[in-house]
Amino acid sequence: METISELRIMLQEEKVNPLGWRRPWGYKTFQRGPSIYITRYLIPTRITPNQVTIAGILIGLAGCWDILSLDWHYKLIGVFLLYASILADKVDGELARYRKTYSLAGIYWDEIGHLIIPPLFWISLAWGISNISIYADRRFLIIIGALGALALMANRVIHSLASQIFAKKYLKQAEKFNLPQKMDDIIKRNHTQGIVRIAIRAIHQLQDFFIIISITAIIIITEVLTRRDVLFHPLLAYFVVIGSPLFMLFAIENIIRKAKSVELDIANIKSSLPQ
Repeated sequence: METISELRIMLQEEKVNPLGWRRPWGYKTFQRGPSIYITRYLIPTRITPNQVTIAGILIGLAGCWDILSLDWHYKLIGVFLLYASILADKVDGELARYRKTYSLAGIYWDEIGHLIIPPLFWISLAWGISNISIYADRRFLIIIGALGALALMANRVIHSLASQIFAKKYLKQAEKFNLPQKMDDIIKRNHTQGIVRIAIRAIHQLQDFFIIISITAIIIITEVLTRRDVLFHPLLAYFVVIGSPLFMLFAIENIIRKAKSVELDIANIKSSLPQ
């Protein structure tokens, strides 16, 4: 059996250090860090990557159910379960790469999990505190939470649209479309560490589901320690009210950005295929 260090190189290197862009904060340490130990434990077993994927989705759904509770104990359990579902999402791919047992059905269920768990978590968070929130009209929190959930779902769909267009449209009628030249070299981005750039990058971290549930856990613990959870959850309510518009802004930004780059994205997909 390979060591943990060897497995990290075999199964995680291209995921932890993708070409041309950065992973969100905590990805390497708190997501890929623990996942490789679970993967190493599962390698000798008969558990399949698809079973891990389904288990992760079910664990995520259970976490969303607990988030609905008014009791902070259950909310924290829900956050832990959602974190476990994130780890399962990493483990299934690592297990598949180790065994070289790739499955389109597994990829399908993996995408389903990404599509439903984050939005369901967000609307569950808003719904769970709507009856006792600082806002008199509970419909306000539910509506803004639902809009935020839709934005989270939209952000996931937007990032995969180029691949869908390539498979559904371009491959069938390639001769009708003119694509730009493929990008041979990754454009070097300006990584100057100005205060504005750092602030923008920090705000954009909120697009990562791990960051969202981490902030949720910190807020719940803060409310408990300051006794703010006794009557209502003011900090969680503020998080929903501030986070939802941010998610909607991210969605609008991603729509505009992808509209400008979709042809280049498709050209790069085409160039990556074996000739």
